[in-house]
Amino acid sequence: MADEESKTEHEKATTPLASDEASLVKVVRNGLTTWAFTQRPVGSPPPAGMRAGLCKIEIAGRLAGADPDSYWWWITDEALDGIAAELNRNCYCVIDNFQGPKAAKALRKEVSKVRSNGHLQLSRLAGGRSGTNMTYTHTAVRGDHVGWFDGAEPKLWKKDTLTRYLSKVDTLVAQLAEKVPQLANIAHRSKAMVACYPGGGARYVRHCDNSCDSGNGERCNGRRLTAIMYLNERWTQLHGGELRLFAPYAPKDVPPLCDVAPLADRLVLFYADYRVPHEVLPAHAERLAITAWYFDRAEHAKAAARGIGAESTDTKESEAIDNEIKKFEERFGGDGLVIHGDKKSSSSSGPPALAT
Repeated sequence: MADEESKTEHEKATTPLASDEASLVKVVRNGLTTWAFTQRPVGSPPPAGMRAGLCKIEIAGRLAGADPDSYWWWITDEALDGIAAELNRNCYCVIDNFQGPKAAKALRKEVSKVRSNGHLQLSRLAGGRSGTNMTYTHTAVRGDHVGWFDGAEPKLWKKDTLTRYLSKVDTLVAQLAEKVPQLANIAHRSKAMVACYPGGGARYVRHCDNSCDSGNGERCNGRRLTAIMYLNERWTQLHGGELRLFAPYAPKDVPPLCDVAPLADRLVLFYADYRVPHEVLPAHAERLAITAWYFDRAEHAKAAARGIGAESTDTKESEAIDNEIKKFEERFGGDGLVIHGDKKSSSSSGPPALAT
């Protein structure tokens, strides 16, 4: 290992400065020296990964000589049955090596360019429920930068990586719809939300992507299934940023169910409503992900029939946002809070924000 004088500034910032017997190391984060765990602390929720049955199927394909970049191992009946069983039993499923190493690396490269070229903006909250322009950002609540894409944007996806990825996950969901009753009425998919947590402790507090109870409730937005692809190579415990999942309908005082590390080429599927409350833990390195939502036809139609996006919902929407801002200010303070738009506006300037 290089001596201290020959190390680069980056190496000095990421190399442990000291350690103790409890797997703690002293590191530099945001210019400050602090202690961090190199291993999962005692009492942490268990890590969640791909189940043994799916691992065996994926490994068998590679041992048989299949090219991982062209062989869709998860499309076999055995694999689909295993994924469907996990969704039915646990409400989520982790699928590793989904695209193959070359495809995953190519997608990460293009996403990184989209990020570095300024096509992602600090995410907004709350505005998507009724389609109004009234939104807000709060870095203590949600600190990622996002952009919405379909893969056809000129000059952004020269290698067609996003379109090919979305085609794969669309195929998977279509096949699962034949085996999972909850997915039988999937009508369409959102655009892909490319997100970057820039490090520095950026996080997203506990929330659900759809404030809904299996299609029942006044705030249902139609999202039935969430699909997240991670693109983070050489991820370690020191980087943080895990996806923390909670048990279905779990109250605030119930311990978390598990943590999912955002590893490269890892796809996580879970129900978007109250069955899977979740949060993103503070990330201490750049964390890249692509999220897409699949909409239930009947639930989405009901939401539209209630006049979501119509002027008649504006007053109720504004009151809900005001209450939400007060709640987060009480919990996290006012630093990092910026309010956008006009409560009286009834049109939407972009894709819906996540429900919190």
